[in-house]
Amino acid sequence: MKKAFILFITFINLLYSQDYTLIKAGKLFDGKNNLLKENVSILVKGNSIVDVGENISIPQNTKTIDLSGFTVMPGLIDAHTHIALHPGDYNTQIMKETPEYKAIYASISAKITLESGVTTIRDLGNEGSGLADIALRDAINKEIIPGPRILTCIQPITATGAYIVTGYSPFVKTPSYSADGPVEIRQQVRNLVKLGADVIKIYMESFEKKQTSNDSLTGAFNYTKEEFQTLVDEAHRAGLKVAAHTYSDSAARLAIEVGVNSIEHGLYIQEETFRRMAQKNIYFVPTLLVYELWRDDKLFGTLSASEKAKLTYTCTRHMETFKRALKTPVKIVFGTDTFELPGTNTQELELMVRYGMKPEDALRSATSVAADLLGLPEIGTIEKNKTADLIAFTGNPVKDISVVQKIAFVMKNGKIYVEPKKN
Repeated sequence: MKKAFILFITFINLLYSQDYTLIKAGKLFDGKNNLLKENVSILVKGNSIVDVGENISIPQNTKTIDLSGFTVMPGLIDAHTHIALHPGDYNTQIMKETPEYKAIYASISAKITLESGVTTIRDLGNEGSGLADIALRDAINKEIIPGPRILTCIQPITATGAYIVTGYSPFVKTPSYSADGPVEIRQQVRNLVKLGADVIKIYMESFEKKQTSNDSLTGAFNYTKEEFQTLVDEAHRAGLKVAAHTYSDSAARLAIEVGVNSIEHGLYIQEETFRRMAQKNIYFVPTLLVYELWRDDKLFGTLSASEKAKLTYTCTRHMETFKRALKTPVKIVFGTDTFELPGTNTQELELMVRYGMKPEDALRSATSVAADLLGLPEIGTIEKNKTADLIAFTGNPVKDISVVQKIAFVMKNGKIYVEPKKN
């Protein structure tokens, strides 16, 4: 009887502890504090972190993963992606590829993105892709395929003639996401909510519609203030945040006035406008890398001399804008927009640091600050009761931010997708 009781207790202990994983971190950036902690243990059960510390209680038969030679931090959150777009000619993608083809491509890009350490993305539109991003999000959530957690807008909302494929005859039908006037705009928001959108994206201005400058990417406003306000109000009524594609300072000021939640790109924003954003708790997602890749012929093919000059000027202005933002309390969030090069997301962090951001702040922009913007309090930090999204790499990112590119370990939602290579 005693032997049977002991066997029963042993079985219960095994059953109780089989879902536990202990991660031994050589260094730890927890997503909140500036200092890296050393020799910290993280206890994970299922998809949750149940304890963090130097001396924590460890259940029997807990699986141990030794990352004592690595720095561990929360999984990265990229707040601006286009996961169903891919390398190659943009117009060909939009006009010749089916949504089904893009969905297959997106599944590959999703795996690459996850393995680069990005465990969550906010996806802001994939032209001509139908509901590929929704299907991808749901397939990942059901663990049918590997990929980052996805919040998606499905498609942007914009006015007639704005954000279109250019260079075609007006008689050629191209993908359009237009809605005009408060009634159509409200209906479009409601339709996206019905289809499962997690966020709403708007275009404040469009140089495709009408260029307003010869040397910059600014364009005519897409909507009146009343139309913008209708869109934001309807999105907020549905519990969704609004991301505003914005280039000029005047467009940014209007976006602030109507109450968007984040301003994307913000190429030419002034310091006072950033201060207004901070007062209204509106986040700034600069996406520095994509414009430099565009300038360097790595996105849309070889540029003409005039296009090259415009992009060179824009990148300089963008860098100056980012430095202005750093002088203010505005919350800056990591976002890449580099749909052509999945897996290169962390290069954005290098640019942010190169242009004056402290490495610790850059890391927070991709973890806790990004989680705040996305409205996902369960991720972004390593602490008790948070979701187990963890990555690891060799080196100290506070001294050299580029080491974040050397991903050796990825855990998302408690499941391991990348493990250190055994010698």
